Amino acid sequence: MDKKEIDRIFYRDGYRLAYSCLENGATAARLTEGIRQLYAAVDDLLDSFLKRTAAEGKPADCKNKCSWCCHQAVLAVTHEFLYIREHIKGHFDEASSSLILEKARNKSMLTLHKPLKEQLMVRSPCPFLDSGSCSVYVARPMACRIYLSSSVGECKRDHDDPGNGRTNVGLFEFPLQAGRMLNEGFVAYLKQTGFQVTELSMEQGYSSMVTQGQTMDDWIRRSISPQ
Repeated sequence: MDKKEIDRIFYRDGYRLAYSCLENGATAARLTEGIRQLYAAVDDLLDSFLKRTAAEGKPADCKNKCSWCCHQAVLAVTHEFLYIREHIKGHFDEASSSLILEKARNKSMLTLHKPLKEQLMVRSPCPFLDSGSCSVYVARPMACRIYLSSSVGECKRDHDDPGNGRTNVGLFEFPLQAGRMLNEGFVAYLKQTGFQVTELSMEQGYSSMVTQGQTMDDWIRRSISPQ
């Protein structure tokens, strides 16, 4: 099976997952469940992939408290920001939530008016990073889930010297592409249904959603007429 066919399979899986959750009408509960299932599907896929690579003597170097990649630009889309926001509302106290928002706004000041190419060169802690660990790990977006490296040394070099022309920092290609295609298929169904999907950096997207007070219900109401 060639790469294009594999991409099509994952794209269809993402599209069908969104369809199965929302075919009877879009509600916040159904959309949240769809996102949860999407993340569970990619997590199961990655678990099998990592077991195989470890058995082949090529394990991932990613470990808890290793956070070099948590300082680079991460792009996510509307439903991912809202999913994180709902997670924070349900699991964080007011002080912790306010601190995250402050950090998101501060990082936005570093990236907001830069062209995308320059944003990708910024190295600054993710607003969700806390003592070297992701504070929203279970709700983290697709881009974070599929970013798996075979070389912590390459990750550190990319952190210390971004934009030096390297195109390979030891990342595993299969999870990157599989996750992207699943996400693209999921988003394609949302757009077809009428959702207005925007891609932004983590700090810009999250701070914007919180500042505007946007929720899943708001997004659905503004995008389509729930059934």
